[in-house]
Amino acid sequence: MGRGLKAPLSPHEEVTFRRIALGISKAKLLPARDVAYLVRLRLVDENEGRLKLSDLGRERYQGLPNATALSKIKDEAADVLRRHILHARDC
Repeated sequence: MGRGLKAPLSPHEEVTFRRIALGISKAKLLPARDVAYLVRLRLVDENEGRLKLSDLGRERYQGLPNATALSKIKDEAADVLRRHILHARDC
């Protein structure tokens, strides 16, 4: 369990991890190598093609810089932000 909390993430893996945490990217658009590594570390769970943070992943995410600020946003505000980012990405 400790390995997932301490294993180094490359800048690209961290971006993928943050995108999964925030739900702002479709699973099929994320780098497969990054996703596979995050799954191996047990930071991310995959279920029917959907990715979400595991309990361990949520713990690691809370330790990332700026993660706590985003996690304190109320659910409604986070949903508005997520929709805006998805719309901007698709344009």
